[in-house]
Amino acid sequence: MKQTRVLKQESANKHSLGVWIASGWIFFFAVLFLTWRLIPQDMTLAINTPSAVWVFAFAHLFFASLILFVGFLAVGATRWQIETKDASANPATVEKNSSDTDINNRIHTQFLSNSTEQFVMFSAALLAATPFLTQSYLRIIPLMTVLWIFGRLFFWGGYWYTASRGLPTYPRAVGLGMGLLCTLVLAAIAAIGISLYFPSFTTLFEATNLGAASLNPSISGIIKQPDTIASGSNLLPIGLISLIVLIISTLAIFPRPAPPVIPMALISIIGWGWLLASGAIPIRF
Repeated sequence: MKQTRVLKQESANKHSLGVWIASGWIFFFAVLFLTWRLIPQDMTLAINTPSAVWVFAFAHLFFASLILFVGFLAVGATRWQIETKDASANPATVEKNSSDTDINNRIHTQFLSNSTEQFVMFSAALLAATPFLTQSYLRIIPLMTVLWIFGRLFFWGGYWYTASRGLPTYPRAVGLGMGLLCTLVLAAIAAIGISLYFPSFTTLFEATNLGAASLNPSISGIIKQPDTIASGSNLLPIGLISLIVLIISTLAIFPRPAPPVIPMALISIIGWGWLLASGAIPIRF
């Protein structure tokens, strides 16, 4: 009987967490849809040199990194309070205490740790995607950066509000889901670009011919296309990316079912499979 109750409670907890993560995804797509229509399409047309493109990308990474600086200051402030109240106190061993200062210290530390991990993945995806974006679609970078920052703030606020009141911390999953989708969007652009240009990257900073579209119409205009047909086989990057997608999908199912992760794994597998099957990414042997 007791085991049955535990299993039911575990199932209910997974359902609640899944609902919160799904809410974050819905919020992400709603904001993306509304914001994308409001952003001027010509806002990035002045960024027309390789150096300007990279300055643009690194400037946005700098603004995204400021959230880490804020988290660092929050951790420092709570540790200052802990150690000034008790000179012998060690911020690393306050977990057994339940004062507001100690709770805030754990919340801020967890936020800073998680945000640092997320920032590394987001930065890698943004930098990998940047050279493949056309001028008009460079506006994806500020949009993803702003959404990622708001996602981190949602994560922090959800953690603080619930943990400080002894409630389940599931609401933080809204921010977690938003941040992961921002990274996934940029990683998908990078994966498409690498598969199209490999092994020749010399055309990335040369003139492009968007009229002679070899891409599927649904993604045409987003990724730069070289004037000349890229030479060399691209089976290596396609095979490697396909393997990574399969590993992600496997980890989402084993060793235990993880419902919140399974939808993202399905998105990755179906999306990548469609890109290959539709010819959006032509396979060169």
